[in-house]
Amino acid sequence: MIALIGGIIAGFAFNSVLAAVWSASKDLHVISIPGNIGAGKITKVTFITFSDGASISNVNITLSGAASERGVTDADGMLVMAVNATTNGSISVNADKSGYDNASFTIEATPGLDIGTSPGSITSGVATYVTFSVTGMGKPVEGAAVNLSGAGVALDGITNSNGQIIMQVNPPNTGKITVTTRRTGYAEGSTAITSASQQTLGVSSSHSSVTVNVPVYITFTVTAGGSAVNDAIVSLSGAATGSGITNQDGKTVILVTPSSTGTITASASKTGFAGGSMTVTSASTQSLSISSSPASITAGVPTYVMFTVTSGNNAINEAAVAVTGAASGNGVTNQNGQVILLVNSTGSGTITASVSRTGYSGASTTFSATGQPTLSVSASPSNVTNGVATYVTFTVTSGGSAVSGASVSISGGGISTDGMTNSAGQVTLQLNSAGSTAIGVTARKTGYVDGTMTLVH
Repeated sequence: MIALIGGIIAGFAFNSVLAAVWSASKDLHVISIPGNIGAGKITKVTFITFSDGASISNVNITLSGAASERGVTDADGMLVMAVNATTNGSISVNADKSGYDNASFTIEATPGLDIGTSPGSITSGVATYVTFSVTGMGKPVEGAAVNLSGAGVALDGITNSNGQIIMQVNPPNTGKITVTTRRTGYAEGSTAITSASQQTLGVSSSHSSVTVNVPVYITFTVTAGGSAVNDAIVSLSGAATGSGITNQDGKTVILVTPSSTGTITASASKTGFAGGSMTVTSASTQSLSISSSPASITAGVPTYVMFTVTSGNNAINEAAVAVTGAASGNGVTNQNGQVILLVNSTGSGTITASVSRTGYSGASTTFSATGQPTLSVSASPSNVTNGVATYVTFTVTSGGSAVSGASVSISGGGISTDGMTNSAGQVTLQLNSAGSTAIGVTARKTGYVDGTMTLVH
């Protein structure tokens, strides 16, 4: 600003019109930047005071007329003042300092134009109706020229009796669109609206592949910038056709029945967004996969086994599962691709679980039915005396480990009694034998082969 002051003063010094005025060294001069302002609004005005080609400080500046303000110039002969012209007309500027002749200047206060826009931001490539409202001194201005430029836009229009004009704006580029309004008798007004780039739609699906002539419901999800997009249209083309509109979660479910092998393209579109797409593969057949849990059972022990059927990463419902071999059974998978069967093998061996479904190539898996472990039973003491009541502890094991919950039955020698082993695999019974017949001991538990022994007496 100091450089600007120097330039202005130098410019005046070489102005032939003012050369005579500057011949007196005590003459004071004042100018303002800008020289004209808009009425009805606050405008920052810079006042510059100088004499004989040099800036003059500590000069009193007084405004009167359409605005009233006071101030003093600084060391550079400059004063920045917020001028509020409450009416249109002239503002008299008076500059005075002791030892100098007073100076004067006139600023014209012209009603300024203000312009508002709704909306203030639009999307490039999308035709949008924008309302422009022009006012002056707080009142609508009719017949004001409105011009738009920037972001590839060049439009003109005239405000109506309400001071408004509606334009359809379709910027091909992003960036700032400058809005300027002019009318005779008013100071020019301007504002800007923003042309923003379109967000790109993203599409995902619940299935990555489907089978020819096999109907399947596929959920398509549409997002933009990580957020769900509702009311987007999803259209299918290629090996299958169809369409849907997304809900508030950005999802739509479409029944897809591919008529041929190849690719199905799902395209998403919505006004104000750049379109997006993804593909789903249509194959002649898809391979099924089946797994079982648990992977082995015990022969003769009914066990619930869960079978899970998939194809790729997708669970397959309504698939038929058949069990053959050391056990038999069948069932149909639910929507999670699972079915639970009660499997009871008649003996040890291999059990095969096979799966089939229309439009898919079958698959199978095997699991084993292992033989039952054998119980062993021992007694302490191992012999008893007829007619003498004796406490005998029986211990039941299998593979060297104690077996709890096993029943121990004693019969013969005038004895008939039962007991159940504890967590240590033991049970203690009081026995009182008679006669000479053998005393048999049998240990039993579901899932085990019986264990036996003979008690001497």
